[in-house]
Amino acid sequence: MDMLWSASFRHLLRHPLQLLLALLGLALGVATIVAVDVATGSAGRAFELSLAAVQGPATHELDGGPAGIDEAWYAHLVRTLHFVRTNPMVEGYVTVADQSLQLLGVDPLSAAGFADAQDPAGAAASLDAGASVTQWLAGADDVVLTQPTATRLGLRPGARFTADAGGHALRGHLLGVLGDGSSGMDAMMLADITTAQEWLGLTGRLTRIDLRVPPGPAGAAELQQLTHELPAGVTLAVAAQRARSGLDMTQAFNTNLRALGLLALLVGLFLVYSTMSFAIVQRRRSLGILRALGATRAQLLRVILLEATGLALVGGVVGLAAGVLIGRGLVTLVSRTINDLYYVVAVNSVTMSPSEPLLAIGAALSVALLAATAPAAEAVHSPPQLTLRSSVLEGRARRVAAVLLGVAALLALGCVVIVLSSERSVFAGFAALVLAMLSVAAATPAVLYGSASTLARVQFAGAPPVRLALTGIAGSLSRTGVAVAALAMAVAAMIGISIMVDSFRESLRDWLQLTLQADIYVVAPGPGFARPERRLDPAVVAELTRVPGVAAYSASRRALIDGERGPIVLDAMDMTQIMRAGVELTAARADVWQSFHDGAVLVAQPLAYSLNLKVGATIQLRTEHGPRRFLVAGLFREYGNDRGSVRINRAVYQQLWQDDGISTLAMTVTPGSDVNVVVARLYAAAAGRQALQIATPAEVREISLQIFDRTFVITQVLNWLAAGVAAVGLLSALLAWQLGHTRELALLRVLGLTRAGSALMILAQTLFMGIIALAAALPAGILTAILLVRVINRRAFGWQIDLHLHPGQITGALALALSAALLAGLYPAWRAAHATLVQDLREE
Repeated sequence: MDMLWSASFRHLLRHPLQLLLALLGLALGVATIVAVDVATGSAGRAFELSLAAVQGPATHELDGGPAGIDEAWYAHLVRTLHFVRTNPMVEGYVTVADQSLQLLGVDPLSAAGFADAQDPAGAAASLDAGASVTQWLAGADDVVLTQPTATRLGLRPGARFTADAGGHALRGHLLGVLGDGSSGMDAMMLADITTAQEWLGLTGRLTRIDLRVPPGPAGAAELQQLTHELPAGVTLAVAAQRARSGLDMTQAFNTNLRALGLLALLVGLFLVYSTMSFAIVQRRRSLGILRALGATRAQLLRVILLEATGLALVGGVVGLAAGVLIGRGLVTLVSRTINDLYYVVAVNSVTMSPSEPLLAIGAALSVALLAATAPAAEAVHSPPQLTLRSSVLEGRARRVAAVLLGVAALLALGCVVIVLSSERSVFAGFAALVLAMLSVAAATPAVLYGSASTLARVQFAGAPPVRLALTGIAGSLSRTGVAVAALAMAVAAMIGISIMVDSFRESLRDWLQLTLQADIYVVAPGPGFARPERRLDPAVVAELTRVPGVAAYSASRRALIDGERGPIVLDAMDMTQIMRAGVELTAARADVWQSFHDGAVLVAQPLAYSLNLKVGATIQLRTEHGPRRFLVAGLFREYGNDRGSVRINRAVYQQLWQDDGISTLAMTVTPGSDVNVVVARLYAAAAGRQALQIATPAEVREISLQIFDRTFVITQVLNWLAAGVAAVGLLSALLAWQLGHTRELALLRVLGLTRAGSALMILAQTLFMGIIALAAALPAGILTAILLVRVINRRAFGWQIDLHLHPGQITGALALALSAALLAGLYPAWRAAHATLVQDLREE
């Protein structure tokens, strides 16, 4: 047994570059998955910490919707509750020095009574750490920040600063800073509740009321009593439900990122298989001799599998460390996307769940053992005399390639069956995608062998170097087949993702072109999505509508409303004729616009898909008068957000939600007027009153597409990581092929092949393999795009995206395949050209 371990150890040390490439490929695959989990987990953890800091010890909360809660009712609540503790809150978003912060208005006295001495993270303890309650109540426009946030903004206690809330410039005073006990508050600004109400335009209103219900029958009885006494527009929810709703918003986004990480690991599986397979092929003579000398099959299998385990442990640890480093970079991209699309969160630290190292090492072990089992079993179950012959291995490889061609057809059939038999399952969609990718990998070796063998016999391959290159590829299928399959998978994934991103971008562009029918759009600036403080001042609206050159306008209000399954974006709109022209109805009642005028709603496709709504159904929304069901008069196409939205007549909204705010003005100019001149007049009319965002449709499209491009940057990064794994795999296979044919190459050199000829022959081989990988990947990439666009995105987000194909999508994949092949062939070509002939001709 010592002889077996010694032989195994010596073999690994004699081929350090191959060992390094195997570890690199495995580490990259693991690192990609770890990086995605670290990035998404850190963003999710920051959001949870932020909510925990805001909620403190709250067990329940009362929410007042877009109109908020009348603070007079809160005074009644305090008088009637004896066991349940209450804490009024006002929330909104402000911007300071281009940084978005969540403004949290609190009542220090209520907060002090809400937390207790056993809750050091409570609101009262946090406030006492920054400034005294007396100073807090006596000052005007006083705020408190965490120390890291104040440092980032360049502020010290006592400093004056300017904040922006919905376009209003506000003067603030930094009263104090919080110390180390402020986890989760790095994107937060604390203010007195009166200050927050003034800044956010919520005078006399509360955003929510936190409740702390003590255990026992007394607390439960008061909570039950409170439930029956709630005003019509106020809802009672468990505090943890808010965190779940926020994290649910990003679930589909995170799922797609993890799927791309698994794709990189799948490509790494083929790399490890190629490396382990060649490691066994290289030792076929040694293994045959050891078998002939009495080594048992079990002993050989044990040694090979333990080698794979060692590779997995080292590669997994390296991948874990690299994944954390990559995750630090990705977390910025993930948090930026979340801020653009979902909610404002500050991710200032990278976190990793305790189970992540175990999962990373487990994934590496699974991949390595799975990749090593097949070649190990093949080697140990061969008779010793056959193990000594490479022709036996290559003959088996050709037979296996023929079998895999049939397997590829079965996998493709399984992909079709899964898609047709599963209607809404995202997991089934990803399973179908994996089967499609595996189908490509299974068919590639047969395509490679058939192409190389056929071309070697035609007149085109009459030149000896070309014929030698092609026959060398066909005769080394056991090594080249798996590497080309991995490259084909990566290229197919790149084509598919490129087509999906471009199709989505073009669909978004077309949708914006149709939707933006007005000449000018005016919105209240600010962070956050559907925030109530993002509204235009009525006086400013009146002034803007009187600007010369403005022919007509349509107002809209965006709010976040409670539905049966969580918050829903509600767009209250004046559906003028020009606004109707911007709605692409995919299904509707015959009297859709009359129904809309009378109080029916239009539902966006993503939301309709999520809730399984059809025209004629009803949807429940909570109004200021209690829950109410609305008739669905039509469905419309929308790409504005992945949750979808509901559109309602603004007059109906004002009546039911008691909110006359305006978020957006869509204006048309008089014929012959210069749009840019009118925009300048609008800015002048609002100057000194409210800072507004005024844009033409072209500018709105540009901003929207910039957000889109930022969203998919991380997708492209993960795509290139998978391509890097495939390139490493091809380099490993080519190096393995060159090492296995050193004697043949040396013999060709002796027979007259020049150094340049040997180098060109290897480069020609790598180029040919890159072309075959591209040829196999083209149809698979288009199939992958169809699955991503029509199945996975549809099921994950509810979007209906039009498929857009153009040559540019293939150009990147062509460059990847050929560049990876040529770069991977440089070192083997250099090694072949500078080989020592005498040493390579010597028998081992």
